Amino acid sequence: MRKNFRVLGTVFALALAVTAGCAATGGNAQSSVTSETQAETAVEQGNETAAGGQSGSGTQTESGNQAESGTQMGSGTQTESGNQAGSGSQVESGNQTGSGNQAGSGTHTESASLTEKPVKDMAGRDIQVPDVVKSVYSTSPVGTNFMYTFDDRMVAGLNVDLSDEEKRFTTEYYQNLPNFGGWYGKGNEGNIEEIIKADPDLVLASGVDRSSIDTADQLQEKLGIPVVLIDTDFDSMAESYRFVGRITGNVERGEKLAAYTEETIQRAREITASIPEDKRVTVYYAEEALGLNTDPSGSPHSRLIDLCGGINVADCEISPGYGRTEVSMEQVIAWDPQFIIACVDNGFADSGSYSAIMNNSQWAVIRAVKDGHVYETPTVPQNWFDRPPSVNTIIGIKWVQNLLYPEYTDYDIKEETKAFYSLFYHYDLSDGEVDSLLARSLRAQ
Repeated sequence: MRKNFRVLGTVFALALAVTAGCAATGGNAQSSVTSETQAETAVEQGNETAAGGQSGSGTQTESGNQAESGTQMGSGTQTESGNQAGSGSQVESGNQTGSGNQAGSGTHTESASLTEKPVKDMAGRDIQVPDVVKSVYSTSPVGTNFMYTFDDRMVAGLNVDLSDEEKRFTTEYYQNLPNFGGWYGKGNEGNIEEIIKADPDLVLASGVDRSSIDTADQLQEKLGIPVVLIDTDFDSMAESYRFVGRITGNVERGEKLAAYTEETIQRAREITASIPEDKRVTVYYAEEALGLNTDPSGSPHSRLIDLCGGINVADCEISPGYGRTEVSMEQVIAWDPQFIIACVDNGFADSGSYSAIMNNSQWAVIRAVKDGHVYETPTVPQNWFDRPPSVNTIIGIKWVQNLLYPEYTDYDIKEETKAFYSLFYHYDLSDGEVDSLLARSLRAQ
């Protein structure tokens, strides 16, 4: 509906121009790749030539309605038509259709349309969405990271400025996107004016609870853009990929990412079930600069320990939201874990507990330090273990389980890393880059 209004406005402007003795039409063809091509179409004396290679000939008859025929070439190779009569009379209705190919990292294929279709989002809300979705803004880093892995060129904007570390191993297109802010965490809000100006086809928000539904409804009213809710909970991630594949018209891409996600989680559960209780190892998750913040079993921030068969030693309360329950050095010494996973927090808090643990004599009495089982979470472009708790943790499952129980797994983590980055991050790692990523993260050979 929102975009049909624009078409009617264009037709009205054309009619006025013809009355004055000269007609001009303008249109924007936005490709799904990095660049955008704008072509102005001039109509003179029944002959029409467009900058994208559009031509028409013959006598043009108008009675308030006009249609264009031809081909517009953008960097996404897009061909458009709009109920056309090409040489002679030209008629345009309120609906425009077309087709094109996007050579994006997610290999997204689209066919342009101004019509809408009803969908039920993952919270059960009935939403009208465009037949073709080329651009998506997500309200939080979790959703933005999710959409980047699905198709980087569909991401309309970011929620935070990317650090240099986050820019490593991501596409140039993604790195150059504007920051629109977002609705997540404590007190964060997106830039309504800039989001509307960017004109994404959809807004993607995470969560399916009552609060998320209310927030999505309010945001949709403010933006005038359909807001779709997905479930980014760990166990629902695969279905979220399938859902996004359906509403964007790229079912194949959604299924490919969903299948990898499902298989990884299922395999981890099978491996964990095969590990005898007396072979389970104890693990401490060390957060913030001194390593004296953690998340106990049951927290979404430490769930990879539970999933992969580790025993989380942290006997403390779960802190809601960002987590990070503060503990004392005396408590950690009493817990005496066999393994320590040291968090790097990607800018959300002071990070780098690995160095503090390895260089502080107080930690030296703990079994994990004495045995050389302190490992740092790989972090670029996103943390493999936590924060954001999104698709970046899928490769973390294989890393953690192989770290704790190499005798029960058959993963070649370096090769698994290459495969994951190629499929999800659209980046082919060199051997040297893999070694750099995992420098403090693997058992000594």
